[in-house]
Amino acid sequence: MMFEKPVVMIDFETSGMSPDQGGRVTEVAALRIVGGEIVDRYVSLINSNVRIPYFITELTGITQAMVDKAPPVSEVLPELVEFIGTDTLAAHNASFDEKFLLAESDRLGLWPAHDGVICSVKLARRVFPGLSTYSLGPLAASMGIRFKGAAHRAEADAEVASALMLHIATELGQRYGYPAIDPRLLQDINKLAAVKVPAFLKKHRAAEIAADAEPVPLIKTRGVQRFRHYKGGIYELVCEATQESDLSPVIVYRSHDGSIWTRPRSVFFEMLQINGAEVMRFTPIQE
Repeated sequence: MMFEKPVVMIDFETSGMSPDQGGRVTEVAALRIVGGEIVDRYVSLINSNVRIPYFITELTGITQAMVDKAPPVSEVLPELVEFIGTDTLAAHNASFDEKFLLAESDRLGLWPAHDGVICSVKLARRVFPGLSTYSLGPLAASMGIRFKGAAHRAEADAEVASALMLHIATELGQRYGYPAIDPRLLQDINKLAAVKVPAFLKKHRAAEIAADAEPVPLIKTRGVQRFRHYKGGIYELVCEATQESDLSPVIVYRSHDGSIWTRPRSVFFEMLQINGAEVMRFTPIQE
């Protein structure tokens, strides 16, 4: 499965759980996914002039000596923000990583310009509800994705999170018929309750198919486009429009009493089975 636009998967290793409590970044990996593969990456240890707690070294393997010799945060963060650019940002537990990105950028007067954030934890919860855990390692393992390096190091975690998100995109493509996935769709899914996701995606995909379909020619008669409903009513086409709520195409039409109606374009031109015969819901009138 491919993404329609680039996505940058990011992972920070840090000295603590929150920048609000004094945590600082110690390592970062940012992997750019174009189409369905990683095409570029930015990886670096970071010297934020912070002491590395013993339990962090035990968890990540990152020592005080490693960060003391690393490039300063004042050098790494501008390069990182430039690398991300205006692409969509993604992370496993994205609120954690974006919080550190914004906090460290704010210290240096930087303004990240990424186009929204995708959280692969939230995605997995909505696309694969009911799993026993959504921690990166066990979740990836359950889907056949393996670490190439040590877990809890930025590059290895970002690699696995990228593979996981592509796996989720592939699942969505197979379930709902998407040929490619727009990152904005994944952002929208993040905002929904899991129970609402299937109906949302079915409606979204149907709207895409309708928008891509060859337009049905409209018959013009004396400057007015008129249609007969299969039950007999005569209606005048007003215009074609886009529905604001989900950007789906609609037909706006007027009845004989002047009242205005709308229907999805795909429904307006739908073929119906009536008494064993196939008829159009609205048939263009030629006069």
